[in-house]
Amino acid sequence: MTAQIISVSGPPGSGKSKLVAGLARKMGGTIVAYDDFEIMTSWSPEKVISWLDAGAPLEATIAPRLQEELLSQNGLVFFETPFGRACPDTGGLVTTAIWLECPDDLALARKISALASYYRGNQGFADMITGWLQAYEGFTRRALSMQREKVKPKSDVMLSANQSVDLVLSSAISHLNAFK
Repeated sequence: MTAQIISVSGPPGSGKSKLVAGLARKMGGTIVAYDDFEIMTSWSPEKVISWLDAGAPLEATIAPRLQEELLSQNGLVFFETPFGRACPDTGGLVTTAIWLECPDDLALARKISALASYYRGNQGFADMITGWLQAYEGFTRRALSMQREKVKPKSDVMLSANQSVDLVLSSAISHLNAFK
């Protein structure tokens, strides 16, 4: 592996996707997204709750073929992941870890807005968003707390996601250039 892997982590709706897209566009490089490999979203609510009750062991969140994908990369890689360096199989590959700090209410509003745009015109949207909000109340808040506890402390750069994407992008580039 001759890649420089920059992980970008934060809660859903914090702006990870937009930031990695902007970084890749401005700095060049490849994007690898945890979501393209993960299996956790297929878990039942009961399995997620059991995982949280067990202390949220990140070994259980390993995404098939993700480590191999990262190891196959060269150059600058922007890794969009909820777990940054905290993930047992990929965390050791991360060169620099960025955490996007975003209040839960803002992240939730952004996530709902993104889902509404994605599912516009879909008759099942109301059911989908209702289920998503019930999951949020039932266990997602606990998962976000776990994420902040396990991932944030292992990050090199903390950025406030309370500002525009352009400001977050500019700040991220400045921090990354300082690591060169």
